[in-house]
Amino acid sequence: MNPADIYYATRSPFKKAELDIIEREIRVTVDVDRDVPIGEVCRFIISPVSTDEPLEIDLEQMVRHKVRSAYRSLLMPCIVEHAGLILESGEATSFPGGLTQPMWDALSAEGFLSRTGASGNKAIARAVIGYCDGMSVRTFVGETEGYIADRPRGRREFYWDTIFCPDGDFGGLTYAEIAEAKDGLRTKVNVSQSMKAIRQLASHIAKNGHGQMFGTA
Repeated sequence: MNPADIYYATRSPFKKAELDIIEREIRVTVDVDRDVPIGEVCRFIISPVSTDEPLEIDLEQMVRHKVRSAYRSLLMPCIVEHAGLILESGEATSFPGGLTQPMWDALSAEGFLSRTGASGNKAIARAVIGYCDGMSVRTFVGETEGYIADRPRGRREFYWDTIFCPDGDFGGLTYAEIAEAKDGLRTKVNVSQSMKAIRQLASHIAKNGHGQMFGTA
């Protein structure tokens, strides 16, 4: 299988570092008895184009708009990703969802914790990948369960990575703290919502082929 070249619209150096690990080390099934690294199925070409990000709680709705705007700039098959937190208190409406990043930008970590009152509460980290070929859009969703820390912890300040603690045997560490340990970024990627969404995309391509992405969209 020749890998499909897919433009990935992002300006984040954090995301590029994680994508490198995902391409090399996360595997998908291509045959009944054969798994291969994602990089053998799809090859991501980082493109720092501007995208429109409407203020929407619904992450999938937001991503559908965002990926169309990326396609208008690139005129090539492309993906975008957007992630947000779903707080236990806002689960019915998926809050703050797509508003997580603008709230974070406006309030900072401490302000976000103070305004939401979410410290110690359960949360879901949700990532949505949107893929557009200029005719239609398909989305892929990944989720990781966890809870919100009592304060920001960790030096890798990739947005809310400093306050989200994934469930599992991580000793209550935040994503940011996990990433700081030896081989920690690899550990973080392997549990992340982003990896799960991208693996869904790669699995779909492996099963259906790059040219058949939108047969049932």
